Amino acid sequence: MTREQQISHNLNAVANAVAQQTLEGLKVPPDVVEEMKRAARGEIKIEEGIRNTVRRFTHGKVRGERPLP
Repeated sequence: MTREQQISHNLNAVANAVAQQTLEGLKVPPDVVEEMKRAARGEIKIEEGIRNTVRRFTHGKVRGERPLP
């Protein structure tokens, strides 16, 4: 598989992951989607994307203001 094919495959996996979350009734923040895409393109390591995302949500609210189901 060429690098371009691998990147395309990875970006499709990101799109599928985001779509799955949407089907579950969740919304993935745009900055998190962008981190996922950066990792898919090989611009950052997956571990770095995870650390960045965890850092963003460590002291903030993860879910919006709505009651639990």
